[in-house]
Amino acid sequence: MDSFKNLSREAQVVLGGGVLFLIISFLDWQQVSLLGNAYGLTLWHGIGVVAGLLVIALLLWEAGRLFDVKVQLGTLSEGLVSVGLALLFALFTLIAFFDKDTARHWPAWIGLILAVVIAVAAVARARAEGVEIPRTGSTAGTPAPRSTPPAEAPPEAPVAPEE
Repeated sequence: MDSFKNLSREAQVVLGGGVLFLIISFLDWQQVSLLGNAYGLTLWHGIGVVAGLLVIALLLWEAGRLFDVKVQLGTLSEGLVSVGLALLFALFTLIAFFDKDTARHWPAWIGLILAVVIAVAAVARARAEGVEIPRTGSTAGTPAPRSTPPAEAPPEAPVAPEE
């Protein structure tokens, strides 16, 4: 427990929020009442399964980082893997949230908020760790290459007026 307390605030948010999200995922994200009975669907239906599996992967990865388990993934740093998992998790939670738009119940709203908070905390943690997030396929924010200015033409000789 001391190792959890020694973590940065962002890491605590990612781990604690992930556990809370996992609990919320088993509650009804869609719910209708019919003749005094409530019927509903959890996150674990449809595309929400991907979000659920991603939060489990994120929790396992973060637990591994907490206990100093070393996993080599080529040139990827631990922080970059964490932020990648968190952003994918938030994306699929958002997709599941919009997929379950009929008879949406309060756990869906809590799950969406948790996913956004976890993603923001993961990005802040990655920046604090010095992780540079690659920008592939986009040229936004990069200055255009400078071209050399055209050579100046020599000044023309004045033409004498005809008389």
